[in-house]
Amino acid sequence: MISVIETFQQDGNDIYVRGIVEDVIEIYPATLQDPPEYGPALCEASFVLDEGEIVPEGDDALLDYLNELYLDWRIIDNSDYNHEFAE
Repeated sequence: MISVIETFQQDGNDIYVRGIVEDVIEIYPATLQDPPEYGPALCEASFVLDEGEIVPEGDDALLDYLNELYLDWRIIDNSDYNHEFAE
C-alpha cells in the first residue's frame, strides 16, 4: 500500500509513480518465536491507463486509486545515499 507519493508523471496514457510503500522490505528476520517484520521502502511502478480512463485529482483520491490497483512495486536501492546533512 502506497502511503506517500513522491513523484507522479503522466505522459498520455503512460503513468510513472514513485513513493513510500508500506510493508515491502524485511526489517527484522523471523525468529523461532516471531514472524519476520516488514517496513516501508521507496518504490516505483509504472502502468498504462485504459482508453478513456481518468486519473483522480487530489492527493487522497490519487492514493486511494493507486492502492486499488495491482501494481508491481519495485524497491529503489538507495543504500549508497548519504544521510548526513551538509553544513
